[in-house]
Amino acid sequence: MALIFCFSCKSKKYENLPAPLAELCREIDKSPKNSDLYQQRAEYYYQNKQIDEALKDILQAIKLNDKKSTYYVTLADIYLAKSETDLVEEMLKKAIAIDNSNDAYLKLAELYLIQYMYKECDETLEKAIRLQNHNPKAFLTKAFLLIETGDTVGYLRMMQLVIDQDPKEVIAFQSLGEFYQERLNPIAINYYKNALEIKPNDKILNYNLGILYQDLGAKALDAKKNDEADNYFDLAKEQYQNLIVLDSKSYPAYNNLGYIALVYEDNYPEAVRYFSKAIEIDSLYDQAWCNRGVAFFYLKEWQQARADFLQCRKINPNNEGAIDELNRLDAMKK
Repeated sequence: MALIFCFSCKSKKYENLPAPLAELCREIDKSPKNSDLYQQRAEYYYQNKQIDEALKDILQAIKLNDKKSTYYVTLADIYLAKSETDLVEEMLKKAIAIDNSNDAYLKLAELYLIQYMYKECDETLEKAIRLQNHNPKAFLTKAFLLIETGDTVGYLRMMQLVIDQDPKEVIAFQSLGEFYQERLNPIAINYYKNALEIKPNDKILNYNLGILYQDLGAKALDAKKNDEADNYFDLAKEQYQNLIVLDSKSYPAYNNLGYIALVYEDNYPEAVRYFSKAIEIDSLYDQAWCNRGVAFFYLKEWQQARADFLQCRKINPNNEGAIDELNRLDAMKK
């Protein structure tokens, strides 16, 4: 009976762990000197934001075998998560010293970029590109380096090179979408659509496209292009509804649907409905309270409007919209 009991205990040792982690733990039990298994478990912990556990495992992997560059790259990622940037640089340089790792060069260049060490970033990227000319990740970082240093023409040219080398690089499409969106250029639509073909369920991409349609609608309305404006607002509403299907708790999407109903369609009951939904999801979303107060104001429901403006200021005393609207209500009473 004792042997059966012990076997039963061992078989249940990892039963409460996620299946991939449990399997790695069992493999390590069987092969405790296999450094790759520790590295794989460190990667699992890192991806699941269990940073201390990841650090223990990757250090054990290196203790068993200190000649693998990939281990030092993993350790660099972990140190970056711990904001120990000096150690990140040290580990990446160790990886490069072992086998001239292209991945290590790319991560080192990214580190230099976020530290505003532009010269070092550029030099490191050049080394990576010399190692591997077909290198979309290197050119992507190069594009970000160029835009940060004010070379927009170079940025656009480099992003196109990234897309030519990797037509599935969603970050390039998203970045170009954001670039043209800042300039209210409709070409941004195509870049966001290309990105969404690759990642259709990405919430940020869906939201950004909705905002773009909404802003283009406002621009067209200012230019007295009413039909064009209506088309853009319809596209914006459709995009926000798509986002709500993906994320039923997307209170910014409900707020923006309410804003379109309030400002561009004069549909105040509909606006109240959308703002109320945003508030239901996040009761501390001060802008939705303010916006709903405006909708109540136009419905001539003065008391409810005042209550919403006061609640908005309770959440954010510096909300200028609520302050202005309360002043307007006070002026009406006089």
